[in-house]
Amino acid sequence: MKKVLIVVLAFCMAIAFYMGGSVIAEGSTNVYYYLPYLTTVSGAQVYCMVSNFSTDDVTSTTFTVMASSLSQASQTARTFPIINNVGKGRTQLIIFSGQTITVDTGTQVVDLTSDTGSANSYGGTLKFSSSGSTGVNCKTLLMTCFQGTTNPKRNLVGYLCEDDSSSGPGNTNNLIGY
Repeated sequence: MKKVLIVVLAFCMAIAFYMGGSVIAEGSTNVYYYLPYLTTVSGAQVYCMVSNFSTDDVTSTTFTVMASSLSQASQTARTFPIINNVGKGRTQLIIFSGQTITVDTGTQVVDLTSDTGSANSYGGTLKFSSSGSTGVNCKTLLMTCFQGTTNPKRNLVGYLCEDDSSSGPGNTNNLIGY
């Protein structure tokens, strides 16, 4: 079942990349994924697969808790260690579990305890930046998310991708809902 899920995911990402066109902004670019619902509840982890189809590496990754169910969030960006940035042509698994964010093999990269406190739910922004010659955008840095510990996992919907490129309609930025 896992192999089928991975093949379907790869196929969907390939179609999205093919349909995305080839207009890419030059210089420093940012891609923002807005995740409105994450939870600290056990068994409701969120698994996000990020694939970098661009010709540039992601040079910085941050996550910011923007809203919390119990109190006003500090909205402080938490930076991933540089080794956890998504390189060109690479795919990476990011896991939101409880009050931590882990990457790939389970290495904890961000502790959200001071941002979420005892809140059960929170929302945040995952930001990827590139300073390469072509940059990244929502069409070249694709992400899909699943939630829960069931098999197969449930697709997560209701998140957005926004970038500051000019590869969108009318040479504006992209805003894509999932």
